Order: sequence, then structure tokens, then C-alpha cells
Amino acid sequence: MEKRKKSSIFNLLEGYMERMTEEMKRVPLPVEEMLARLEEEMPDALKDFVTEEETPEGKARIYGPFIYGLSYTKEPGKEPEIKELGNIKPSHERIAPAPKCESEPLIDVIDYKDTYEVVVELPDVEKSDIKLDVTEESLDIKTGDGQRFSKEIPFDMPVTPATAKATYKNGVLCVTIKKEKGEKKKTAISLE
Repeated sequence: MEKRKKSSIFNLLEGYMERMTEEMKRVPLPVEEMLARLEEEMPDALKDFVTEEETPEGKARIYGPFIYGLSYTKEPGKEPEIKELGNIKPSHERIAPAPKCESEPLIDVIDYKDTYEVVVELPDVEKSDIKLDVTEESLDIKTGDGQRFSKEIPFDMPVTPATAKATYKNGVLCVTIKKEKGEKKKTAISLE
């Protein structure tokens, strides 16, 4: 009596893939129709990431740029700090573009005894497109046309906004702000 050979899951998958390949050869998929339908259903937040350009071969669709990364900062005597940067943010839908396709620039905050020095990389940004706002608690950086960056940088100690000075050269923004004199205000709490 001849023993019957059992089919393995791999044999079943292989047969299925062969049938699918044959079916795809018989009926070509309308790729252009599928792409057009996908673009119609694309969320508005992603539409800024799709552009069309003329090339010698005809029109080409360009997607992106999609930027995501981490910066690692280690200062003596402090815990290492890891920050996210880029124009893609984690969300409940896994990833999502940042609002208005703004990227977070690479930032370094140097804490001196009496001042903060903030060094920001803003490649491909014109000086006239940079907008800076400072309060006692934070520095807000935004750029306009072209490459869009946006970031609010909180300070550990209050600063004096009127002392802020900024320079911009070769895509690097440096902002120096003096800390307020004296320690943080404390209020005593009596125990009942």
C-alpha cells in the first residue's frame, strides 16, 4: 500500500501564488486608475507632499520629502536627551505629517551661567523668511516660504526677552538670551 503524501502549507501557498500570477498575466491591473483614485481619496494634510514636475520623459510626480529622525544631546552632569525631529509625527494612525508640512529643525540649547544660546540649523531658508518670538518662558521659531520649519523651545529658567540677540549665517541661526537675575520666585506654604 502506497502512503499518501500530505500537503504542507508551503505547497498550498505556492499553488495559490502560481494561480495569482497566471490571473495577473491574463487581466492587467489599471495602475493609472488606481493611482488616480488613491490621490482623490488622499487626506488634505498629505496633499502638500505631492508635486508634479516636467522632466525630459514627461510629467513626473514627486512625493515627499518625508523627514523623521532623532537628535541625541548629552551635557555633562545631566541626563541624555533624545528629541524627535522632522515633518512626520507619530499618531494614533502610526505616522502623520506635521501640521502644514512643517519640519522641526535640528536645535541645540546651550545653558550658560547667565545666558542661553540656541543654535538652530535652517538649511535653504532666507533670512527674511525667519520669524522669532520670545517670552519669559520660551523661544518660538517659524519660517515662511520654501522650506518650512517650526519649533517652540522652552527654557528651564525665565529669560529677559528684551536682551535677545540673533544672527543668521550659512543656514545656522544663533540666538542669545540673558536669564533673569535672581532665582525663581518661591512662595512659602504653611502647614495646617
